[in-house]
Parts: sequence; structure tokens; C-alpha cells
Amino acid sequence: MKLGASTIPHRQQPLTRSLLETYRTAGIESLELCDYHPNFDYEDASFRSLVGGVLRELEFHLNSIHIHLRHRDPACDLASVDAAQRQRSVTEHIKTVDFAAELGGCILVTHDIDIPEPDAPQSLSRRAAFVEGVRAVADYAEAQGVRLALENLGSGYTRTPERLVALMADIDSPNVGVVIDTGHRNLSGDPAATLRAVGPHLITLHLHDNHGEADEHLLPGLGAIDWSDVMQALRDIDYGGQFMYEIGHAEDLPELAANAEWIQQG
Repeated sequence: MKLGASTIPHRQQPLTRSLLETYRTAGIESLELCDYHPNFDYEDASFRSLVGGVLRELEFHLNSIHIHLRHRDPACDLASVDAAQRQRSVTEHIKTVDFAAELGGCILVTHDIDIPEPDAPQSLSRRAAFVEGVRAVADYAEAQGVRLALENLGSGYTRTPERLVALMADIDSPNVGVVIDTGHRNLSGDPAATLRAVGPHLITLHLHDNHGEADEHLLPGLGAIDWSDVMQALRDIDYGGQFMYEIGHAEDLPELAANAEWIQQG
């Protein structure tokens, strides 16, 4: 597994060569780009060229891009029961696929999964719409060498792994998988048990810690998660992806290499 990190701790800064050099200096081999950066533009060819050039020059492996399209436009909703709105949302997601493909292909991570609880109005119809919307994006992405990963949250529909596994069965696409966020799961359950539950659907990770009460995005070991059990779960399911951190504090970046070594010895 390559040592990976999301750029989300620096989300308020432009995504530049100097910023990515900071990650390389810290020993990071694999990146997850976060689209919160103020200069992040899926449709800007010059920005795409800049990012691609820096990734190549610094010899980064691009694992994933964390897309937040509903943050950018609340109307972008793959679960919309309005067919026209859903198609517009598919079109917006396809722009992110094209961006990822131009960078050589990677995983697109999303937690924009706006499905109500099963006993709520429109739960079944919005779930069916979401399955249809994701499948449409996935069909396009497959030919581009791009995969999609659906992320669990600490509350709401995706807080339980069983629901993510059921979505995988209904979407039924070879290039759609799951990303488990250990911190999110620690707010509502057991991260290690969740990893075992999703099993072969797991294609990437968001590793961080908390005390079970708030989404603190702490360095592993500073919260309440049992990291030896997390590592054993990854071994149990024969996880083949990258060791991807999503810490929330930029000052912890230089600690990731040592932290990963500590966890993996567990």
C-alpha cells in the first residue's frame, strides 16, 4: 500500500505546485485531490494541465478526487426524482469523469448520497433514482478508466455498511465501489466491523480518528478507534488499495509516515 493523503487540510489554499511539494516532502506517495480548493475548476483546461504536469513531475500516484458537487450547486442531485434534474446532474458528474480521465484515471469519491431513511417519504423513489443516476455515470466512466466510490457518513442513510452493500448490488457496476471513512463510522458504529462488512467492495479509505462524538479528523491514535483491529480487518478482507489519510489539521501532515508505520505494525 502506498502512503496516501487527501489535500483537504489545505482546502482553503489554491492547489499549486508549492502546496503539492509539501506533500511530497512529507513522504506522501499517493494523493486524493479535494475540490474545495478555491482554484479547483473541472472545466478549466489550464488548471487541469497544471495539475497533471505537477503530478507527473513530482511522481505522485493519483488515487482519487473527492468531488463535492452538491456543495458547489445544491441542485446537482443524482437522487432527484425529476428526470431532467437528474440528467443535468449526470452531465455535471461526467465533467468530473473527464477531468479525472485527463489526469490518467482515478477514483471519484462522493458522499453526495441524498437518500432519506427507509421509513421516510420518497425513500424508495429517491433510492431508485440514485441507483439509476450512478449507473449512468459509471457506464460512461468505465470506458475512461475512472471508478466511483460511495462514502459512508456518520449519520443519515449511509451510516450503516449494509445499506452501502445493498446499493452496490443494485448498481451492479464493476467500476463502482465503497470508501469507508473510519472517523465517520466511529460516530455510529465499529470501523473494523464495517470494513469486514463491505469486504470486496472497498476500493479506497479515509483514515482519521475521533472520540466518537464529533468528526474531528484527528491523526490516528489521538482518538478512540482501535487501529490494531482496523489493520486486522484490512488484512482479513485482503484490501488492495492505498493507505489514504483524510486528516483535518495541516500541521499533522509531516507525522503521517511515522503514523502509518505505527498503525501497520498493529
